[in-house]
Amino acid sequence: MQEFLNSFSKLEFEKIIAQIQKYAISELGREQLQTLRPLSDLSQIREALSLVSEIKKIIELEDTLPLDGIHDTRLPLHRLSIDNFILNPSDLNRIHSNLISSRNLKEYFSRKKQSYPIIFSMIMTFYVDKILEYNISRAIDENGNVKDSATKELAVIRRQIIQKKSHLRSNLESILKRVSEAEWVQDEIITTRDGRMVIPVKTEHKNKVPGFIHTASASGATVFIEPTQTLELNNEIRSLILEEEREVEKILRDLTDQVRKSKSELIENMHLLGTIDFIQAKAKFSISVIGSEPLINSTGAFRIINGYHPLLLSRHKRNDVVPLNFELPQNCFTILITGPNAGGKSVAMKTVGILSLLAQSGCHIPASPDSEIRIFKKIFTDMGDEQSIENDLSSFSSHLKNLREILNESDSESLVLVDEIGSGTDPVEGSSIAAAILGQLTDNKSVNIVTTHHGALKAFAFETEGMQNAAMEFDQVTLSPTYKFRLGVPGSSFALEMAQRMNFSFELIAKAKSIKGSDANKLENLILDLERQSRELQDKLNHINAEKIKLDTLNLNYQTKITSLEKELKHIKANALNEAKSILQNANKLIENSVKEIKETSANRHVVRKAKEEIKDARQNIISVLKNESVEAPAQNFKQGEQVRLKNGKSIGIIMSKVDDDHYMIMAGDLRLKIHEKEIELAGNTKVEHVLPNAPETFQNDVKREIDLRGMYADEAIILVDKFIDSALLNGLHRIDLIHGKGTGALRKKITEHLKKRRGIKSFRLGEWNEGGTGVTVVEIE
Repeated sequence: MQEFLNSFSKLEFEKIIAQIQKYAISELGREQLQTLRPLSDLSQIREALSLVSEIKKIIELEDTLPLDGIHDTRLPLHRLSIDNFILNPSDLNRIHSNLISSRNLKEYFSRKKQSYPIIFSMIMTFYVDKILEYNISRAIDENGNVKDSATKELAVIRRQIIQKKSHLRSNLESILKRVSEAEWVQDEIITTRDGRMVIPVKTEHKNKVPGFIHTASASGATVFIEPTQTLELNNEIRSLILEEEREVEKILRDLTDQVRKSKSELIENMHLLGTIDFIQAKAKFSISVIGSEPLINSTGAFRIINGYHPLLLSRHKRNDVVPLNFELPQNCFTILITGPNAGGKSVAMKTVGILSLLAQSGCHIPASPDSEIRIFKKIFTDMGDEQSIENDLSSFSSHLKNLREILNESDSESLVLVDEIGSGTDPVEGSSIAAAILGQLTDNKSVNIVTTHHGALKAFAFETEGMQNAAMEFDQVTLSPTYKFRLGVPGSSFALEMAQRMNFSFELIAKAKSIKGSDANKLENLILDLERQSRELQDKLNHINAEKIKLDTLNLNYQTKITSLEKELKHIKANALNEAKSILQNANKLIENSVKEIKETSANRHVVRKAKEEIKDARQNIISVLKNESVEAPAQNFKQGEQVRLKNGKSIGIIMSKVDDDHYMIMAGDLRLKIHEKEIELAGNTKVEHVLPNAPETFQNDVKREIDLRGMYADEAIILVDKFIDSALLNGLHRIDLIHGKGTGALRKKITEHLKKRRGIKSFRLGEWNEGGTGVTVVEIE
């Protein structure tokens, strides 16, 4: 995105970047954030946003990313191109730390390709060199010092130095004790000068202690003497120290040569580590502001749903900030916002601007994920007082200068933000110039968000195609702003009402109204009445929508109860049928026994024949009664894997599972179908060739099993939860996840209270550590 008129600074973009930088753990990540600028390429923006989404999901649901120990090693790695340059132990330690971080990240993501495909492809480019990593760790300790065990030679040399120093100290202590008894020493200590052990001797006794004088104290009262007896031992130690330095240099040179071979790969690793830190900082910022990835398009819709300005969230509690709901209507290019001072006009305009900049910079925005951000290639912002005595510019002339640049440079891919257009001069002339400018900007088809107090511009916006009025809502009862954005209606400045609220005298207010004029008062009253009616209609619409949701819920509950009753009735009828059959069987046995008894008593054949006919008639009567009661035989219980046929059809399917008491999920070809048990029958071993053509209901295989409620008010979230649970019940789900985020826990508490009273819930609990923790409620459905 190309910036004009210092738009980034005016929209306080750098302050948002400073907030994100607090979440970076390395200087490399902070540097990348410092240079972060909005992009204009659609694919790049979407990829950047997706990367943040993937890292955010990892932070919320999985273990912490292994990002400890990222260091800036650019300088020492670039110096490797200098002949005979040797890396110091501290540099090698930082390079080693980067190697460990690179390897840990690659191992961490090695099995996460399916879950995080975009970040996976990036991580897999890390260079891993376990041999170099091992060699550095074997030679350099965590504090950046060369280990004794780096080589056998170094271990021997350092052991000899320790032994020699111990022997030397023992000799010096003996000499110091003797000299001290003679009271020739200044202090009873052994110290070092020029890397050699010495004792402090009073200046007046320096000739009494044979040895080499290294230095004297600043006062001259003490000289530091290396006794003659220890000269040779000190020389030996000095020689060993030189050997140690040569051995250390050899070790470091060898490690430097190994690093030099992988110089380019290590530089790429370092930059990639910084990029991962850069992305995770943006992800943590998203979590802190309850952000989400918006939809991105190049020329289409532009809407912000429940959007917040990040700086307001940093200064106030979320519940104390009124969210912005803004949508650019189709074929509309200019939105003219009017309303009272301190009513939120400028904040609304700035919120549109800053959220656009953040989204195009690949950052999540504190708004609903259903928000759509349109890509702009240019941004212009004219706000604030830019008068300059040095450049001989008044407030109005400086605004005109900015507006001229906007007219000359803006196009259909530009976002133009102008605060208080036409102010700072005569109202009539100012509004005339402003109208002409807005007309040309609208013709240019740039997206223009403009604020003003000029009443004439409200009528101009109403009459001009491609322009719409908007207002910041004002409570006429309390005479205070509500900070709600209203599209389609002009707003009033409410200057006289504010003066009345500030306890100006009634006479003064009346005088002001008379000076204002009756026509102006009529227009103002018309606007006020229109705004009042609009608000009342909106309140009624909201009430109607809430009632509709309640009715839909009640209707669903009744349908569920009816289904339950039908199942219960079916169960009762089935029991009645079984009982009737049992009675019939007993009756048959009783009758047959009676016939047998008649035969055994040699009864008349005519009597026997008549008795049988009566038995047959009785049986038919019982069957007829059962049929008249419409008793249905219990449905056949199909098993998984059995082949079934649609009744009155030839198509075959396979039973996959039982969805509920009455429905089965059947695989027919490539289709998964949910079919009532009455519609199917066993098909034997017939080969499956056809899809069931007359299936009464298609099973929804893509039913969502989780819903994201973050950033919503409690009432809004509970309505969506009820609808989501109802949908889950209809589709046979047994578990759903409600994502409400961690935050203050207020939303989670409201949802928990609602679930306790909600029917159809078997149980619910907070998520485990790998399910989202306290940010997710897992619901088991009956």
